[in-house]
Amino acid sequence: MDAVDHPGPRHRTGTGSPRIAGPEDADRTNATSELEKIENIPVYSQSAVTPVHSTLDGSSNAPYAEKEVHNPDPIVLESAEITKDIHLDTALQLVTKTLDITDDPTENPYTFRAFVIGLGLSAFGAVLAEIFYFRPQTVGVSTTFLIILSFCLGELTLLIPRVNGFTRFLNPGPFNQKEHVFIVIMASTAATCALGTEQLAAQALYFNEEPNAASAIFMLFSSQCIGYGLLSVMRRAFVYPTKFLWPTALPLAAIFQSMHLHKDLAKKRLHIFWFACLGIAVWELVPQYFFPTTIGISVFCLANPNSEFFTYLFGGANGNEGMGFLSWCMDLTYITSTPLILPLNTLVNQLIGYIGCVILTVSAYYANLWNAQTFPFLAQTLFQANGSDYNQLQILGKNNEVDPELLKAYGLPWFATSQALSLMVFNIGITAAIVHVLIWEWDEIKFVFDPLRPAQLMRRLRNLLHPDTWKFWRNDNDHADTYPGTAGDPHFAAMRAYPEAPTWWYNATLIISVVIGLICCYQQETGLPWWAFFIAVGLGWLLTIFSAAMSGIVGFAFAPTTAIQMIGGYLVPRRPVANMMFTLYGSNSVAQAIGMLGDLKMAQYAKLPPRATFASQIIGTCVGAIFNWVMMNSIVANQREVLLQVEPTNQWSGQNVQTYNAQAITWGGAGNEIFGRDGVYWMVPMGLLFGVFVPLPFWIGHRFWPQLRLDYINTFIIATWLGWLSVGINSSLLVYFLVGFLVQFYLRKYHPVPFAKWNLTVAAAISGGVAIVSFVLTFAVFGGAGNEHRFPHWWGNPKGNADHCKYMNGQ
Repeated sequence: MDAVDHPGPRHRTGTGSPRIAGPEDADRTNATSELEKIENIPVYSQSAVTPVHSTLDGSSNAPYAEKEVHNPDPIVLESAEITKDIHLDTALQLVTKTLDITDDPTENPYTFRAFVIGLGLSAFGAVLAEIFYFRPQTVGVSTTFLIILSFCLGELTLLIPRVNGFTRFLNPGPFNQKEHVFIVIMASTAATCALGTEQLAAQALYFNEEPNAASAIFMLFSSQCIGYGLLSVMRRAFVYPTKFLWPTALPLAAIFQSMHLHKDLAKKRLHIFWFACLGIAVWELVPQYFFPTTIGISVFCLANPNSEFFTYLFGGANGNEGMGFLSWCMDLTYITSTPLILPLNTLVNQLIGYIGCVILTVSAYYANLWNAQTFPFLAQTLFQANGSDYNQLQILGKNNEVDPELLKAYGLPWFATSQALSLMVFNIGITAAIVHVLIWEWDEIKFVFDPLRPAQLMRRLRNLLHPDTWKFWRNDNDHADTYPGTAGDPHFAAMRAYPEAPTWWYNATLIISVVIGLICCYQQETGLPWWAFFIAVGLGWLLTIFSAAMSGIVGFAFAPTTAIQMIGGYLVPRRPVANMMFTLYGSNSVAQAIGMLGDLKMAQYAKLPPRATFASQIIGTCVGAIFNWVMMNSIVANQREVLLQVEPTNQWSGQNVQTYNAQAITWGGAGNEIFGRDGVYWMVPMGLLFGVFVPLPFWIGHRFWPQLRLDYINTFIIATWLGWLSVGINSSLLVYFLVGFLVQFYLRKYHPVPFAKWNLTVAAAISGGVAIVSFVLTFAVFGGAGNEHRFPHWWGNPKGNADHCKYMNGQ
């Protein structure tokens, strides 16, 4: 659960914040100080606990001294006013001075209204996430929006009079923070598009296969939950230590606390939120339905609507139209609330990558790299060498395996050059992210690998021979009183009031998910052998370590999808459906594990018991998977032709499914011929090697010339954005960066008071207004329920491209 949604290469809603907790982030510190001074949020001393001096092996010279942790009354701690000269240079200072550590252990998260609201928002969020997934630009469901919406619904239940046992059951009293966090974790977990639905959509669209409902839903359950099971041991290493801040959880925790500990401020925020949210919802009807030209106004295309070059460079109001360079977007669906949240240095790295992407893509096309001009400028599907659509059914033999003779007769598939370039730079980004963590953050994560030392492995093997080891159900509280890196952390200490979710819960989740996954692999006849399935799960576990380290410290994660697809293609050649299944269990497990780790840290800040966090994650995941599947089937059935188009409409797009299928065919069906030493696209897998060296010059330069601040250069973000414009609607980027620099530089530096008071509220209102209108329009007029009702064509709603650029129709 993140303050900003964290996409993979295809999900363009932000990449997170690098290095937010260091002394170099003076602008963040000042803004944070102003926020708390303005809102009169008290600073809590560490009088609740006496810090211990932990050693590296986890031992300590003294236990924590509790002060009324189990008192039935709320803990009231000493407070002091924050001043401008406060120092927030360390992670411990940040979490103790900016977050409230007050807790009431008597608050109950397991109320009837918590389950009802949580399940309702889970269904709503899952449907909305699936709709967004099939839009020309994939956006996420804002967690901040879910926080505010659930708060309103929770407070609404207080109107129920408590006159008898039944009404007191419906309204057990004040809507407390633990209920609120429980609801939001459940809803935000459901409000994601399960990667398994992408595979099911690809099978339906391109392989004419549709697994039965039971098999499909159980596959979604398994692939969504297997990442949770990988955390049985890992969760302590990435949640307990203070240095793993999980930065995107901090503003969410602050919102929860301001709503429940500062009621007057919450009322003001809600008034601003609903006023802005409803205003944005009304406005969004204009670009989304009545006046689509406002999605991207290009003066260049208006001046010359017959220029192919202008379409490719300046067009971008339709999916796969062009770079959208210097277009003016007025649709908040595509601008998103992300630039209001991401810090300035992240935006700068994104801008570097964005400018590089425009130059690289346009230059490669007109240099005719990889026969670029034979194919569409932007496209995610596959083509024959002459530029016509590639019919993959012509190369599939028995059990949907690629037949070498049929492949030779029909010819190898080709990518649009922009798509091939994006695959290469995304590969660069994957290894650049891993190396970035190793060279910049090694001291922070090296202890994670301690259990892999020979001595530790031997100790674990000896423990397996002990009878008590197998009586796992007897040890129902795995919470550690001390842990390396937690000394003096009152949030960690306060969580001792609650029993930890037992490790065997996670192990059981892993085992059940693996068994169901294997059954689905064979029942659906995917062609993925059992040993490859286990390798995929093992890769997911390994990559989770690096992704968790990056997310926990610097605030964003990487998506290893392309690397997983490549490995799967070499392990199980000629089987594209097997490759999709390999990718599902190798890549999706990383994303789900990162989501749970973030929620566990969020729960630690908000004092939600770990068992409640685990339960809400599992419930939300299962509910979300069901509604994801239902909505995916509806969209695929009603929008099939649009989803197969190279250049889709500005409402529906199959770009994500096209990409997933294309890479399954190429990597899984003909990887050696296409990406091997003699293949046309041999540079694509070499990107993984190039990425190893990309961060090194900046790291070396920073060691010798620290005054250059080369540590601000994040090569993962830059490499990812070098391929950012290869898909979707791109007209929003000019406004995206202008808004980001206006808010994060000008307002934050020169007007910190309004920035601190209202920035997150406005960001939530943008997400909320967009979500409401998208949900309504999808079912009312865009054909989500089967019938479309398009607005009549006029100058502001033209046929072809909405920005009046020359319509290339995928040429």
